Amino acid sequence: MPDAPEPNHIPASRIVGAVYSDGVIRPDEPLDLPEGTPVQLIVPAGPMLIVAGETSRPAVGKPSGADLSRPLGRRGILAQLCLSDALILTVGLLLYAMTRLVGLGTFPIYFFCDEAIQTNLARALLANGLRSADGTFLPPYFANAEKWSLSLSVYVHLISTALFGSSAFLTRATSVAVSMLALVAVALALRLVFQSRFWWAGPLALTVAPAWFLHSRTAFETVMMVAFYACFLCCYLLYRTRGAMWAFPAIIFGAMTFYAYVNGQGVMLVSGILLLFSDLRYHLRQGWKVISAASATLLIVILPLVRFRMLQPDAFDNHLHVLDSYWTHTIPLGEKLALFGQTYLVGMSPFYWFLPNTVDLERHRMLGMGHLPLAMLPFIAVGMGICLIRLRSPIHRVLLVAVLAAPFSSALVGISITRVLAMMVPAAMMFVIGLDHCYRWVAGWLRYRIAAGAVTLTLSAASLVLLRTALVDGPTWYSDYGLFGMQYGAPQIFGEAVPDLLAREPDTHLLVSPTWANNPNAYIEFFLTPTQASRVQLINIDAFTVSRQPLDPARQIFVMPSEEYERARKDSKFIVDAPERIIPYPNGHPGFYVVRMRYVDNVDTIFAADKAARAQLVVDQVDVGGPMTIAHSMLDMGTPDNLFDGDPSTLMRGFEANPLIIELRFPQPRRIGGVTITLGSMDLTLRLIGTPADGGLQTIAEQHYSGLPPDPSVSLDLPSGVRELSTLRLEILQAGVGDVAHVHVREVVLR
Repeated sequence: MPDAPEPNHIPASRIVGAVYSDGVIRPDEPLDLPEGTPVQLIVPAGPMLIVAGETSRPAVGKPSGADLSRPLGRRGILAQLCLSDALILTVGLLLYAMTRLVGLGTFPIYFFCDEAIQTNLARALLANGLRSADGTFLPPYFANAEKWSLSLSVYVHLISTALFGSSAFLTRATSVAVSMLALVAVALALRLVFQSRFWWAGPLALTVAPAWFLHSRTAFETVMMVAFYACFLCCYLLYRTRGAMWAFPAIIFGAMTFYAYVNGQGVMLVSGILLLFSDLRYHLRQGWKVISAASATLLIVILPLVRFRMLQPDAFDNHLHVLDSYWTHTIPLGEKLALFGQTYLVGMSPFYWFLPNTVDLERHRMLGMGHLPLAMLPFIAVGMGICLIRLRSPIHRVLLVAVLAAPFSSALVGISITRVLAMMVPAAMMFVIGLDHCYRWVAGWLRYRIAAGAVTLTLSAASLVLLRTALVDGPTWYSDYGLFGMQYGAPQIFGEAVPDLLAREPDTHLLVSPTWANNPNAYIEFFLTPTQASRVQLINIDAFTVSRQPLDPARQIFVMPSEEYERARKDSKFIVDAPERIIPYPNGHPGFYVVRMRYVDNVDTIFAADKAARAQLVVDQVDVGGPMTIAHSMLDMGTPDNLFDGDPSTLMRGFEANPLIIELRFPQPRRIGGVTITLGSMDLTLRLIGTPADGGLQTIAEQHYSGLPPDPSVSLDLPSGVRELSTLRLEILQAGVGDVAHVHVREVVLR
């Protein structure tokens, strides 16, 4: 390479960036450098490594294998990756793949409904000619139970399902394959942008992080979101340092982050706004052609969102209500902002990330471990400090933006690792930046090859130990295998026991309890054929204890968790046969029982006595403009306070009474002329009975309502007008369902 001119001889208009020997890019700083300072200037014609007052020479401390004299245009990225780099990255990816695929069906010990439903939706989409159940072609979002939270991940699983079929292993393996993009993106960003000599430690840092280890072995859509976000950050860093062409893949991967997981929306919102304004001068320098093309690309990628908002305009609000976000509560704005700040800080706290916590559910934690290894904390702290010190450096600002963006969406509801998993990407990159900087402190007496070998050996061994610990010890870390714990049993029940029982007894129907898992319907669709599914019913033992149901031990087999089996065995209504099969939990204790049972001969007498006892009203105390006694029918959901909290998203549900009775008893007379109530969707008859405080005759009003909109509000006035009452009795009869019904009442307003 010919001698390079001194910095002051290069027109500032031609300088895109300056890469210093310490890896910092400062394109906006004047190049007034002391003599002997090594600098790489990136100009449109290619890089020039110069030293003020000298001719060109190799950069100080450049990564092994790097050739900084090669052009950095369209072919520059590949040109800077030598064969040794490719081999190192390949070995790292192979180690990662092994630690993810080995024992994939063993750990995590659950196969969650959120994993199964994505493949279910993908198969249905293929079967329906790429249309959803309601006929929408290429739907932008899919419903997961009560939330419209799935989008791009379903289409990714559609590809793997079409090519390889479906199974629990393949569903998770698809997620593993996509998650490898995160490692590649982190490695390339560290190697090509930060020019780190320890760039290969970035993928290893992800490999040994407990939170990423656990979740990258699942098919939760958050894994894909993190992988695409890593690709977005890598492409944006390349756009910021290598040219405008990288803006377009950055926009594409940003959109993929947005659509992969609902929390990715907040991550990209914060990232996009902060990067737009922090690098505004750089964006404007790209010229109107680049800006116009990038704007057009952005408009194209938001079209699915616009289409979805037209199809489901209330989806976002409903999602927050389903999650019970404090933003939906009737509290002052200042209190909401304070809660947001407190929750956000939890997502930024080192205590949350590096120490074992109880914030997350057991199934999202590895026992005794933080989400990030504690040993990485010093290096990440150094890396964070460097990013803060070099705030004027655009590449370091990008990492700070990623840190700020990661907890945003989660802070709207509550911190959980699945919602803040995007923090893994900047954490891994800051770890390497800190490691690189720490090595400079000891470079005078510790050779690079020795340091690199020690780091590689330590991280690789730690990943293998983590795998061994998870597979050997992980199944017995937690003893709660039920609904609020690990939700263990889907493959064991629906993948193994149910198909075997159906095949052995062709005329038998299976009654499987659903109480141990969220949305177990997803398992029926995932594991069973339509013919098999037609012979399986999700129902628990309580349905047979409340009222008499058809019960034929010759044609019905129950599959129930151990606590339900014990309840049935002790219930005087049943004769329970000896278990035909016991499905154990990982700790060896009985998990599920396969049994037949029948009613005792005098069961009708027992049912009649139980029903009479349940008809008695339950008495509670509430405060509605003062203390008040409320007597009501037996409930199976909610409390009387939910009727007067001003929030229609909360409710009180009757256990079986139809009509549902709500009797308000006032310690001091109340002036009341009628009520307005908000209910669940149904046709109904509402009856009011008011008892005057002066001892006069009761005043009664009754009206039938039909053809109402969903969750309607209805009003009814007392015929006597406003009077002082000592009691007000509401009788809510759901029409057309008999004397047993779950009547939903959301709100009661006295008028």
